[in-house]
Amino acid sequence: MNVMKDNRGFTLIELLAVIVILAIIIVIASSNIGGLTTTARKNVLAVEGNTLVESAKTAYQLAVLNGEVTTEPACFSLAYLYKEAYFDKGPQSNPKYTGSVLITPDESGKIYTYKYWISNSSYVLSEATPETKGKSAVKGTSASETCGTTSGTGTTVFAENGKKSNP
Repeated sequence: MNVMKDNRGFTLIELLAVIVILAIIIVIASSNIGGLTTTARKNVLAVEGNTLVESAKTAYQLAVLNGEVTTEPACFSLAYLYKEAYFDKGPQSNPKYTGSVLITPDESGKIYTYKYWISNSSYVLSEATPETKGKSAVKGTSASETCGTTSGTGTTVFAENGKKSNP
């Protein structure tokens, strides 16, 4: 009697096929993760921009109470807000972050518009509003510390060195 042994294993070709399929899945998954991390970084920058606006609102209210501004626009640099402990990221804690916030009251002084510039040295949001989404961020290394070119005559600028100027 010739009894065949029961071989219950995988052949080399079957094992190689499984390895190739797993490698293809890993390549596809890793390429999708790269796009997700880029989107996440841009969204984080937009959230930090909104936090920067909230910090500038607080600084603006205090500046009004102290008589440093009345009804004119004010520009707060990120470095100033960090130095005065309104914002937790700045050139001293993280040199990658640059930016500013422009607060502009309307004629009645009751409605304010907010624009911000912020960069984390990888992406930049320029002249963004609190409604701006992260997808608006573009590649760049620094943002305006003086509210771009919109801070003109009559705008009080609160800079890193603590100086307040009214060009």
